[in-house]
This record gives sequence, C-alpha cells and structure tokens, in this order.
Amino acid sequence: MKTIFANVPTLTKTLVSLLIFCSIAPQIYMYRLNSEAVDPEASLLSVCPFIGLLPGFVMYAPWTFLTAAFYEDNIITLLLSVVVLLFCGKYLERAWGSKELLKFVIVTAILSNFVTMLGILVSYYLSGEDKYLYEVQINGMSGVFSAFLVAFKYLIPEHRIAIFGGRVSIRVKNLLGVATVVSIISLIVFRAIVFYNLVNIGWVIGWVYIRFFKYQDGIQGDRSETFAIQTFFPEFLHPIIGFVSNKVYGLLVKLNCCNPGPRNNNNYDLEIGSVAPVPGSARAEAERRRALALKALDMRLSKSPPPATSSAEPTAAASAAFNSQPDVLFDAEQNTPSNADFNLK
Repeated sequence: MKTIFANVPTLTKTLVSLLIFCSIAPQIYMYRLNSEAVDPEASLLSVCPFIGLLPGFVMYAPWTFLTAAFYEDNIITLLLSVVVLLFCGKYLERAWGSKELLKFVIVTAILSNFVTMLGILVSYYLSGEDKYLYEVQINGMSGVFSAFLVAFKYLIPEHRIAIFGGRVSIRVKNLLGVATVVSIISLIVFRAIVFYNLVNIGWVIGWVYIRFFKYQDGIQGDRSETFAIQTFFPEFLHPIIGFVSNKVYGLLVKLNCCNPGPRNNNNYDLEIGSVAPVPGSARAEAERRRALALKALDMRLSKSPPPATSSAEPTAAASAAFNSQPDVLFDAEQNTPSNADFNLK
C-alpha cells in the first residue's frame, strides 16, 4: 500500500487535499453550532448546505454542485476516498495529463450531482415530503469514482487486480459491475438512494465524455465497438441496449447535442455513435492497434494464467500497441509499459 503514497503527481495531491479540507471543515462547523445551541433538546445539525448539496438550498449555494463531490460526511468513507483518489488519480494523471484529468473530474462531479438532484426532486414531487429538499444531502466521490472505473475500462480493460495475497483477482473491466451490485445492495439494505444514483449516473456521464468529447491523439471521442455502451451490460441485454441507444443517439443528433459520425458506405451503425472507421485513417489505425493488443492479452491470459505473486511480461504485440500508454497503476514517474497484472497488498 505504501506505493500508493509514493511519487504522487501535483493535481492528485491537490484533489486529495481538497477532499480532506471539504470533509473536515464542515464537521468542525457543525460541531461548534451544535455545542453552542441554546436549546440542548433541539435536533442536531447533520447537514452542511454550504459544502454538501441540498436540493432545497442549492439556489443559494450553486457552488455545491462541485464542492459536494469532495465532502465525505464520515471518517470511514473519507479514508476510503483518500486511498481510492490517490490510487486512481496517480494513474489517470500519468496517462492523460493534469489538464485532462481535471476536466474529467469537474465534468463528472458536477453533472452526476446535478442529475442526482433531479432524481431527488422527482421523489419530492411524487411523495410531497419536505425531507427530500432539506434532509437528503448529496455528497461524496461515488460519482467521480464510478466514472474512473469507466476510464480504466477504456485504458486497461484486461488488467487484473489481485487481493488477499492473490487468492481473489478480477479484471479491471468487471470492476464497474461490482460497484453497480454494491450500489443496488446499499439501496435495498440501507436505502442509500444518493449513493445508488451517484454510482449509476457517474459511470454513464464518464462514458459519454470519453465516447464523444475527450480528445486522444488528436481524435475526438472513441467510437470503437470495444467501448460501445452495450459492452457495459450482460450479453443477453445487448440487442435491447443497442436498440435503445440508437434511438437516443438519433434524437440527440437531431437536437444538435451530438455530432453525427461519418458514414462509410453501408458500414454505419448509430449504436450511440459507433462507426466503422475509414481504412487508413488515424482512427482506423488506433482501433487496429487496440484490437491487436486486446487479442494478444486474451491469448496470453487464457494459455497461462499469471501467478498471484508475480506478473508475466507483456507480449510483443501488446507492448507495441500500448507503447504510448502507461500500464503501471502505481508508478507516476516512468513512461514505459510494465506488468499487465498488479497486486494490492
């Protein structure tokens, strides 16, 4: 674990510091107010509308759309968020750069909080209960972390995370499914409606940003089939998700919310913007290299699974295909690919 705290890039340090400050300062503020209360029997203040997002108060504090993401209201979630932010921020800042990571965090934080607030307002209008306006506080990094999982699926989908000394391992591309299951269990058992919404809205926003708006090697978005929206769902749902996504994308194009993809004879499929790249183009070359790398990794992993305590060297094809992307999640200094698997100890 100590490797997480080594060589932390500047932006990641700043984000972690902001997370700690925005989480501790409100607790001090609420403690002082509660301790100075004239009526000791009055209900204790449990929300901080100047940092956290309260749907009924947001018009007076619009900045909370951003600050709420950096506010964890208990020590356990704060510690977990610090570790996850260090872990993910180090890799993504090294892979994308500080500017791109900052844009990604701001977009996913603000939009996930905004859409979650709309869901809370719908609950208020359906139930008529004021608690949804003044007691249900939206806060936490869940939406941003969910978007981070989409970024890792985009960058290193076949890498594995090994825990408990290698007894349990999971591919990076499956982590989002685990997070979704946890959010559903939390909603059923603890009625954690905010956590559930942030997780499942955050990853969609992260996907939309990477799919359509993020620039990579001079190309806007990634319309490859390996990053299509249905790849985030079980295979039996692919036809349904593909049909719905086509309709939604067609509507967004008509409303000028998304740019239509270039047509290439009959090789055009909306599929939320999936297009067959023109042969010889930069997009076609990038997709060809990506496909080769994924195929090489799949063949290596299926033939000889790597041991829990050591990692196999990347194949020549995978190394050549990913020579412009860092593969070491904990190394913020090096710029060369390394192991395809890593351990958390």
